[in-house]
Amino acid sequence: MDLRQLRYFLAVVEHGSFTRAAAATGRTQQALSKGINALEQQLGERLFERGTRQAVLTDAGRLLLDHARTADDAVRRFEDRLAEMQTGSEGQVRIGTGPSTAGSLLAPAVLALRRHWPKIGVHVAGGIAPELLPALLARELDVVVTLHTTGAEPPDPRIASEVLMHDEYRVLASVRHPLARTRALQLASLIDQPWIFGRRLGEVEHAFRQQFLDAGLQPPANTMDTGSPEFLRALVREGGYLTLLPSRIAHAELLSGHWVALDVPGMSWQRPVMAYTRAGEPQSAPLARLLQALRNAAQMAGVREVGSPSMR
Repeated sequence: MDLRQLRYFLAVVEHGSFTRAAAATGRTQQALSKGINALEQQLGERLFERGTRQAVLTDAGRLLLDHARTADDAVRRFEDRLAEMQTGSEGQVRIGTGPSTAGSLLAPAVLALRRHWPKIGVHVAGGIAPELLPALLARELDVVVTLHTTGAEPPDPRIASEVLMHDEYRVLASVRHPLARTRALQLASLIDQPWIFGRRLGEVEHAFRQQFLDAGLQPPANTMDTGSPEFLRALVREGGYLTLLPSRIAHAELLSGHWVALDVPGMSWQRPVMAYTRAGEPQSAPLARLLQALRNAAQMAGVREVGSPSMR
């Protein structure tokens, strides 16, 4: 049985079709089909149902699946260890991270990791959970570290999750904003202000708007949204806009005193910061070390926050 054929088989299962598997593996669909046909001939069994647009496993395909994953994992671990032995390195870890965790949590964790294991290779990809989690399942990433907002990503039994800490969504403004020094702001004072939101706030945005509706008020109408953190920061800094963000995204601005969290009763929401890995797989040594470094960094961040003055 050819390992390449097994990996073609796994790619089709992971991506749900021959077309998507071919694109993900960088092979032609013809080459992929040829490899799986050869595997079926060797086994004497069909692995996928024919005549369906999606890749539907037969009974023989389902039987093969668990064994193929086990074999592929074992060979990949061997390949990693062999590369470490040949290069003198200590392996590598591939990380996906969201904007709220990249600087305030992941960076300190990686710095601590490299202080103790300087030969571990670290590769970091930025993005949001709906982009990063498919890359995790496709084995392009080893771990995804991001803020969880309900509705941002579907539950998937192939993904294991761990809560590292919690972050808090707050209403933020430039220290120069007219409302910046007002204590216990009323909701009504926020309605006519200009707002800039990041994308994919999920249920946090719903909760934000519901606060106004529950008080018999219409939510702010003068709003914009953007996928550009730089643009959002510029409008808050220079344009007098308010925003709704996790505190860790604005960690540097709050710490320097350039931004403040407005004192608005009921306008804060806790959300967990998650580490996602593939479920049911043994962790490589570099990944295990990174996860421990993340836990340590999260614990230290919590200690700093308990001992720090108010964000105001």
